[in-house]
Amino acid sequence: MGLNLTYLKGQTPLDEEEKGGLKIKSISTRAELDEFEQKNIEEVLLWTLNKKWTADKVFTIDFVCTLHKKMYGEVWKWAGTFRKSKKISA
Repeated sequence: MGLNLTYLKGQTPLDEEEKGGLKIKSISTRAELDEFEQKNIEEVLLWTLNKKWTADKVFTIDFVCTLHKKMYGEVWKWAGTFRKSKKISA
């Protein structure tokens, strides 16, 4: 049973290689994926509230990658890295 997602306008579709990056193999629907991602996002919000941020820290590639990994790292193996596939928005 693989991920069979229907995308709404503005959502980024995932190719088969990216779907292979899921850490939680039981995810099979967009709702399940959204639920797991939302849990991580809520945790990173708590992390951000406990820090004092400065522009020179936040506006760096390292920070963006760290934030992305914290937001999606429990769900995706490739969290915190830049995409290797080209995406075209509709």
